[in-house]
This record gives sequence, structure tokens and C-alpha cells, in this order.
Amino acid sequence: MDVLPSQLAHRELYGILIGAVAPRPIAWVSTLSASGQPNLAPFSFFNAVCANPPLLAFAPGMRPPKKSQAATAEGAGLPAGLPAGLPAGLPKDTLRNIRETREFVVNVVTYELAEAMNLTSGDYDASINEFEVAKLASAPSKFVRPQRVAESPVNFECKLHQILDFNPAPEGGSLVLGEIVCIHIDDRHLKEGRLDRTSLDLIGRLGGMQYTRTTERFDIVRPKVE
Repeated sequence: MDVLPSQLAHRELYGILIGAVAPRPIAWVSTLSASGQPNLAPFSFFNAVCANPPLLAFAPGMRPPKKSQAATAEGAGLPAGLPAGLPAGLPKDTLRNIRETREFVVNVVTYELAEAMNLTSGDYDASINEFEVAKLASAPSKFVRPQRVAESPVNFECKLHQILDFNPAPEGGSLVLGEIVCIHIDDRHLKEGRLDRTSLDLIGRLGGMQYTRTTERFDIVRPKVE
């Protein structure tokens, strides 16, 4: 079967993407609003994209507006230059906070934190602190204002490098690139001064409500080309 994205409904195309592009690592992103309100939310369109400069990228989608929140690209808090007058989604709190403060923290998600991570994925009002919803402890960062998830074994403090806006419609989204300015690693996951990657029981997102663990691993040696 051959599929043309232009001929698929959004739900169908999205289902293929999240089902076939998997497993996807999860960026558990903590931010602060300009007024200092904490926010914590997970995103599975996420990866490391460069080592020099050290960049992480994640892609928050737009939130469909409720009837009382009908908006256009011109009035939805979106950046200048996007087409005015188009039906627009609403930026998620994470994206809005990063636009305002230009800082965030990416916390990795282990199997034991899966339920807490899931709790923070709810469509809460901006006044709600997801750290409190999930009963998570926060820890201070060194170079950015947002707090880290204390229970997460690895935290990446990031300064905003760039935001690429693709589509302001409810099915659209943006790509956030952050430059890592500090990495926190729990000492329990260090071996001879280095990250012991085999000790991290990380989880990844599959399609629908499915996740996977990184506990089943295998090695493959790269071929040597003379």
C-alpha cells in the first residue's frame, strides 16, 4: 500500500507517524512562565540533534481551542509573520513559557517515573503546578530558572537556541531547539566517572497508549571500511 499524506485525515496520518516512528524518547520539560508559574509536561517528538553546539530538540503541538477560546493566528500569542486570519490552535504552556523566558530543563523519564510523567500530560490550566499534581520533588538548576525533576536521573538545563514554527493550525506545531548549558547526573548512575547507560531504565513512547523500556538491549559492532 502506498500512502499520500495529502490524502489522509490528520488523525490517520498522525497514527501512522507515531506507530512507525518508534520508540521515541520522552522529553519531560520543566519551564517557568514570565510570572514565575512552574509547568511540567512530556513530549515524545524529541531527540538530541547536535553535539557541537550541544542541542536538544522537541516539538510541541498546538492545543485545539475550546469554543470560548476561538482564536486566529494573529491573536493566539503566536509569533509575527504567520498568516493572519487563519484558524489557529493555542500554544501549550510549555511553548509559551519558553517564548517568554528562553529557558527550560529536559528531564529524562525512567520506568519508575512513568506514572508520574503520565499525570503531568493532562490538559491542565496554566495556573496548575504539575510538580504538585504528580507529587514530584523539584531541585534548583544552576544556570536557568526552571526547576529540575529531582527524581529524574539526568537533567539537561537548556537556553533557547531557536524556535521553528510550522503551522499555527490546531494540527500544527513548532520545533524548539535548546542549547545545553548544564547536565545533572545522579551519582548512582555513574561508573568510573562516566554515565553508566546500562543502569538507566528509560522508557520510550510507541503508538496509542503504549510505551516500551530500554532494559532489553543488544550490541552490534559497526563494520570497518578500509
